[in-house]
Amino acid sequence: MSFAIDLHVHTRRYSPCAELMREEHLADRGRQAGLAGLVVTEHDALWRPEELRALQARADGFRLYRGVECTAEGAHLVVIGLEDLGSLSRGASVEVVVAHARSQGAAVILAHPYRDADPERLPVERIDAIEVGSTSFTPDEARRAEALARRFDKPTVAASDAHSPARIGWAWTSFPRLPADEADLARMIRQGSGVPRVPRPFPP
Repeated sequence: MSFAIDLHVHTRRYSPCAELMREEHLADRGRQAGLAGLVVTEHDALWRPEELRALQARADGFRLYRGVECTAEGAHLVVIGLEDLGSLSRGASVEVVVAHARSQGAAVILAHPYRDADPERLPVERIDAIEVGSTSFTPDEARRAEALARRFDKPTVAASDAHSPARIGWAWTSFPRLPADEADLARMIRQGSGVPRVPRPFPP
């Protein structure tokens, strides 16, 4: 038995580019896509715990987790397991983001590595996992991301990077059990317990 979790989803609450994604529809759309849970990862913003608890209370058993997509040196880092952002802000260095994540036991995922930055200029060895498929990828970028993960011997994950409801669950990561919370999910990502699931062909 495996549990499908979409690790990279945006909503209109804190991601202006996701104006079609109403947070109250996340659970229903995720369930329809066959997911067991998803991670809300807004651009440079972390939901407050009480906000997610309120949303979780209406999710009827579907699991919701908090994360954030940090913009760092042009790269995008999905960080799961943070209690707070501390002094992190848009444009922080990768090293600063990683150090803050380490201090809280969070996992750092290099998202769509070839879309916004040159990973050859980044400290990839410090990253916990590499995203190898999402709606933000081209097939060539996916192949290059997989090669990058092999070169640095990093776990791989996949996620939708959904900015609209129809994209939720387009790609996901399968885990052997349902994580109890964000800290547990972060540990599983770092340990390489997840298996990326990416459909073909990639969306236009």
